[in-house]
Amino acid sequence: MKRKFMLVIVLVITLVASSSAFAQTDITDLSTTSQLAELEPYITTTKDGGIFRQELDYPAAIKAGFSPDILNLASEMVAFQNEYAMLVETNNKVDDISNFSPDSSRFPRLSNFFLEMKNKGSAPKSQNSITADPPACGNWDYPVPNYTPSRVPFSGYSNPGQTLINWGFHKTAGYGCGHDPFVTCDNDYTRGRSYTGDYGTCSSPRFRDQGIVTSTSSFNIQYGEPNPEILSYLWPYWNWGVYVKYWHDTY
Repeated sequence: MKRKFMLVIVLVITLVASSSAFAQTDITDLSTTSQLAELEPYITTTKDGGIFRQELDYPAAIKAGFSPDILNLASEMVAFQNEYAMLVETNNKVDDISNFSPDSSRFPRLSNFFLEMKNKGSAPKSQNSITADPPACGNWDYPVPNYTPSRVPFSGYSNPGQTLINWGFHKTAGYGCGHDPFVTCDNDYTRGRSYTGDYGTCSSPRFRDQGIVTSTSSFNIQYGEPNPEILSYLWPYWNWGVYVKYWHDTY
């Protein structure tokens, strides 16, 4: 009995020490993606009068130990997402999120971040950064999926667009294909869906199947990609809009 009691004490001490060591991990030891994820409590997202808007509590985040470098990058992400939403919601014609690129003179850190993420596949892995657990919906450290889904062709249909609608699709919002935000796309269709991958299930409609009408009798469907209709659903995390751009730029 005494031996069992001693084993329990040793186990408790080990767990406490392990938890303490993890808790003492400096924020700056985390990967950039993980540091950005840790900023979630300091980002406020609202829809005031129907207009999407985010704010970063910079002073509180500084006090919590985040570096000015990561906060300046986060500030540019917030500003970029706000600007994109404002353009869409005030009926300005904009490119879809994958083509809407930050002006490097106004968003230098974000532009550089996109370049780093684009090139990270060929760069050596850092041995000095810690990545957080991968989220089900994916992020820059763990893209979901980490490949371009194939397009499945369908032919012999008298009305491809109506067929897609009958199968649960809708015409993609205009801002999802570079049209007037309040005019739907001509040949581009979206079916919101969940996505189950290696890291769990990302809830619907944060992913989509994309249908493209290719002729008067044919279309194709690409199954499972982050949904670019980013203003039509709740995001899984605060910088999802920027991540969706990265994913569509990359895959």
